[in-house]
Amino acid sequence: MKRWIILVTVAASLTPAYLAGGAEKGKYPSPRFPSYVKPARSIEEIMPFARAAVRQTGGRTPLGLVEKGMTAALVTEPTADDQVMQALKRAYEERGVKVLIVPEHELVGVSREEALKAINAGRWYTSEQGFMEAHRWMTQRFPDADAPKKWLKERRPDLYKAMFEKGEELPENIKEINRKLSQKNIGDALAKYFDQHPVNAIFWRRGGRPGTQKALGHQGDKFYGNFIFDNHWELMNKAATFPGDVWKLAEERAVEPLAWVDRAQVNDPEGTNFSFEITDEEAGMWGEGAYLQGHLFMFPSQATGGFMYSKVDYPALQKKWLKPILIKVNGVFAGTNNHTGAYPRIEVHVKDGVVREVKGGGIYGEVWREFLKYPKINELTYPYFPQPGYWWLHEAGLGTNPKFFKRPDENRRGDNTSERNNGGVIHWGFGLRLYHGPDAATESKEWTEFARKNSLPDDHWWHIHNLLVTYRVRVRGTKNTWLTLIDKGELTAYRSPELRALASRYGDPNDVLSDDWVAHLPGINAPGRYEDYAKDPWKTISTVIEKIDAGSYEYFYPPVKKQATGSRQ
Repeated sequence: MKRWIILVTVAASLTPAYLAGGAEKGKYPSPRFPSYVKPARSIEEIMPFARAAVRQTGGRTPLGLVEKGMTAALVTEPTADDQVMQALKRAYEERGVKVLIVPEHELVGVSREEALKAINAGRWYTSEQGFMEAHRWMTQRFPDADAPKKWLKERRPDLYKAMFEKGEELPENIKEINRKLSQKNIGDALAKYFDQHPVNAIFWRRGGRPGTQKALGHQGDKFYGNFIFDNHWELMNKAATFPGDVWKLAEERAVEPLAWVDRAQVNDPEGTNFSFEITDEEAGMWGEGAYLQGHLFMFPSQATGGFMYSKVDYPALQKKWLKPILIKVNGVFAGTNNHTGAYPRIEVHVKDGVVREVKGGGIYGEVWREFLKYPKINELTYPYFPQPGYWWLHEAGLGTNPKFFKRPDENRRGDNTSERNNGGVIHWGFGLRLYHGPDAATESKEWTEFARKNSLPDDHWWHIHNLLVTYRVRVRGTKNTWLTLIDKGELTAYRSPELRALASRYGDPNDVLSDDWVAHLPGINAPGRYEDYAKDPWKTISTVIEKIDAGSYEYFYPPVKKQATGSRQ
């Protein structure tokens, strides 16, 4: 009876108009890009943002969790902006925090010049080639990358050529530098470095926090978060200055109902349309494991299979191991973007939780269709999992900050890992993953040995981004009480009276809580035909990037006067 009382309280508190029903009414929000984001001309221009960032307690990079008297390590990529890093160091020191800036390349004996040369040589592709995410899966998710590469080369030499030929043509010295700069090598080097240079908090890499923590080995308990504030795009915006208490309350509101639902329905205007049902036990585990700042786990399978993050003592891990569960999703996942870039529209058909068919997607879809038939991948049962097969839906990573945006760059590559941080954007990921074995919050030896022995992938990948998704859940024990958690790409928690009242401490709630970025999708929320966009998404995306760079984008927010000529750079 006690649990039912709690359920009634949750349902009653989450069924105002801003959450209940009406998910399909109205138009999708128009495109937006923050007009105020510009490069800095001096460290002094960066300092207000740096001071806010070192006090930020929310999201992937909660620098504000480091307290006075502690030592923080900021592990940087070779592309990090020196002015931005010096501003952050100064801002931290103003708070009485000691800072170590630790360049990745120096740890493995590579000069910055060499590292940049290798990175640029290896990035022969732009975000037009979203199929290169499959390249990363083969080279980073298998214990031995040669096994899947050899298999694909024998079956489909044309696909192998598209993904690997130019990389294999690189000079041997460039290949060697790239090997040195691998996550494993840098993780091992960091663990040794921090033995000699003790710190209290480590910030490293742009994503993949559970994997990053494991890569630090015995120093993993000092991992506080990713480090994304190494450039003006990520730092000098309202995402870095977004109030942490408002951010965390919105995340609490988003995950609060998960333990009390029995069904979810999801759709997106690009064609995603699926549903799933869960038991009382599965919902309880989902509610326990769904919390990860800035990246909520909106699918039960992703919230299990390890010692998940604590909602109370974040970034500490919980002491209870949650066994992995598999959920029987049915429906279609569709889109045109992933972590690496864009590709022609893809449809992934899932039945009873497993990928059964992949339609479209250009080269990305072609490679995916081949690997649906990879040896043993459908027959064997991974350790600790209740059913055989690899091609299960695993990830539903939800961004939670309305101020993050898809970041352009000077090479017209775009940055699709940045758009996933925007509040309301979900990226779906397929394949199995085990965070930890049941005995300790470390890599399971049984898991890694199974993948090595059978030449199978040891982690998920294969992402599809949905940018204007609607996500609804039904409260258990009711016939038709539905809660809309995301409405056309917007977290509905930000509409609640409680969030608006809290946000009013920092200014006009309409401004504080507004989405400063909305994706540009012709035929959905922008002029044009979606059918034309879907055939060649990069044509639209690159045009938008060029307009932003030139200061002529018609959807700047707040609006700006048109400039006759000149670049925002």
